[in-house]
Amino acid sequence: MNTQPPYRFLVVVLAMAMLAGCGRAGAPYKPSEAAAKQAKENEQPAPPAPAKQDKRFILDGLLN
Repeated sequence: MNTQPPYRFLVVVLAMAMLAGCGRAGAPYKPSEAAAKQAKENEQPAPPAPAKQDKRFILDGLLN
């Protein structure tokens, strides 16, 4: 029976989590920007702009 601590398993799990986080290609778009980009690619009219300014959220700094 193997009585060693599961260090190898933890290392593999952490490596997989780090690699999964690195899979993003580019910065995330706001929903209105993504819709405008998709409309431009499909040669459709741009959607209307949002009516009011979004409120800042405490974690918004992580996205910028």
